[in-house]
Amino acid sequence: MAKDNKAQDAKTVSPEAYSQLGVLIVEDTQHMAVLLRSILSGLGVRNVASARSGEDALTALMRGNVNLVIMDDLMPPLDGLSVVRAIRTNDEDELSTVPVIYVTTQRERSAIIAARDAGVTEILSKPFSAQQLIARIETVLMRPRAIVRSAEFTGPDRRRREGKAILKRRDSDKS
Repeated sequence: MAKDNKAQDAKTVSPEAYSQLGVLIVEDTQHMAVLLRSILSGLGVRNVASARSGEDALTALMRGNVNLVIMDDLMPPLDGLSVVRAIRTNDEDELSTVPVIYVTTQRERSAIIAARDAGVTEILSKPFSAQQLIARIETVLMRPRAIVRSAEFTGPDRRRREGKAILKRRDSDKS
């Protein structure tokens, strides 16, 4: 019984919030783009834009009204991680802080580290279920992470706090 109560107490995104969400799907495969759009539609997301290349993605992002990006690996010349880096290093705060769910076929540790270092918010490996995508969406919407900016890295804070207070262990954090 306690387990059921915990499930009911868990924070989820409201239908109204989904209906107000602006999502950009960046996917070069038409079949996968349709699948992603279908899952979003099932959640009640009404404002969905699509891009099939990195260049088109950056153009769509500049137009605004994007609260979440679902990004594929993409093919060169402007691959998915290059687009993420361009988002994170953009001068406009609204654009540089947008959550990015990176959808990839690459499961190697080095690929995941490269995605993290590029500034993705969440990673989702293909193949995936609708529930796995929904879980990633709810994570970025319900537990947003601050964007960290440094000479070597710009992206979401890597430390997941899960509602806990920030521990200031480093000397630089204490000042």
